[in-house]
Amino acid sequence: MLAGVLALVVFTLAVPTRELISQRSEINALKAQNDSAQARVDALVVRQERLQDPAYVTSLIRERLHYVLPGEVGYVVLDPSEAPAPSSSKKAAAPVAWYGTLWSSVQTTDGAAGDDEKTVIPVRPNAPR
Repeated sequence: MLAGVLALVVFTLAVPTRELISQRSEINALKAQNDSAQARVDALVVRQERLQDPAYVTSLIRERLHYVLPGEVGYVVLDPSEAPAPSSSKKAAAPVAWYGTLWSSVQTTDGAAGDDEKTVIPVRPNAPR
């Protein structure tokens, strides 16, 4: 009889204990989220205070926008690895009439009718319509 009462007490306390554990884990997660939000707020307050300083704002403008004061000479040093590739001086292809483009697209589509792969048809950007 004592074992039955003890089992009843254990089963009765199991649900509230499980709820207590899940609520504590949720509280810990919310505390961590609150701490990270507070750290972000602190960082934004520091940034706001720094942006109130005219010297800091001037340095940001000069650095990011490459502004120079009157009488100064501005230099921009380019990194050779970031330089754009030289453009090739190849001659442009002779323009094709609209009906030639249409016929080639019909032939391409007709030839790929039995294929499961996608067919890409090139379109000239300045072609007359």
